[in-house]
Amino acid sequence: MKSLYFPSKIKVAVILIRGIFTIQKVNDKTVLDGSDGKLLECLAGKLNFEFEILISSVGGSRYSNGTWNGVIGLVQNGEADIGLSALSFSEERLEVVDFSNSYMALEKIFIVKEPGQMPKITAFTYPFTQNVWVLYALMILAATVLFQRIMFRNSTLLGSFLSVLGSIVSQAMEGIEDSPWRRVLFGLWLTIAAVMPFLYNTNFLSFLTMPEKIPVPPTFHKLSEVVLKGKYKCLIPKQTIDLDLLLESRIDYLVKLGEVIKKNDWYWSYSARIEDLLDDRIAMILPRSGLRLRVGFPPFFSLKEYDDSFGIWHSGIALKKGFCCRERLNNALYGIINGGLYEK
Repeated sequence: MKSLYFPSKIKVAVILIRGIFTIQKVNDKTVLDGSDGKLLECLAGKLNFEFEILISSVGGSRYSNGTWNGVIGLVQNGEADIGLSALSFSEERLEVVDFSNSYMALEKIFIVKEPGQMPKITAFTYPFTQNVWVLYALMILAATVLFQRIMFRNSTLLGSFLSVLGSIVSQAMEGIEDSPWRRVLFGLWLTIAAVMPFLYNTNFLSFLTMPEKIPVPPTFHKLSEVVLKGKYKCLIPKQTIDLDLLLESRIDYLVKLGEVIKKNDWYWSYSARIEDLLDDRIAMILPRSGLRLRVGFPPFFSLKEYDDSFGIWHSGIALKKGFCCRERLNNALYGIINGGLYEK
């Protein structure tokens, strides 16, 4: 027969995160809010226990001597019986604490500020990429030298350049020596001089019809590249082990991204508003479910999220080693999750 025992009072270590776990005083009564706050209240009602809240500022990171700080440290030391607030499973954490069954998946994504329109003052350069412009300029210079030497009679280099440049804007080219092979060369250049302006005008009209937005990195690979070049800043939550997950990912561009974040102390706190932190050239790493809890569901007006992620980690309730009633807790948790109460 399974034991129905569960402690009448336990200590719970938490992180205060808006949308996840918050505490309010209403008429001298403590009221829990947030997804994990309501989960704790449901568990307390189902298992008939009281709880004492121990507040920590971080989820938990390991020191070099093997001890932990934050919620994991409180549970490891026995100061708290359980800990929660969207705590991710990891091999290192499982060495010092146990976990309940998973009740939430944390998909690690990044968001950026909704990009604005590209500056109109340089709109005339947008139809072609930088490489195309360079190639086009080299073609004009090469045609200038070539035509001056073998096509034009008594023409200076400047005169040849002006004639080549004029042909691009549909001006006639005069003084050309006539021969079959010169006609082939001349026809080839006229084809280029006709096609390139046509492509430019088509692309330019498309831009005027629907102006392009400033490009932003769509994947973690691209984000890592622009961060390493100093073009972007990437913030990571300081209350989580997300930085450790980047550094231990064994994926080169993720490790480099983590190293830059660690070197520059690019952290953000869950107590801050996302809208206040996002700016041009700033990206923020956070769980997709956390984004939903804090700002709702898309479409968003002030920020942009992408499908790319650097991994999915499950979260659960941290339990001190040897906790007596893990099975009863899991059964109660299973009922709450399957009943859809946690999603509400």
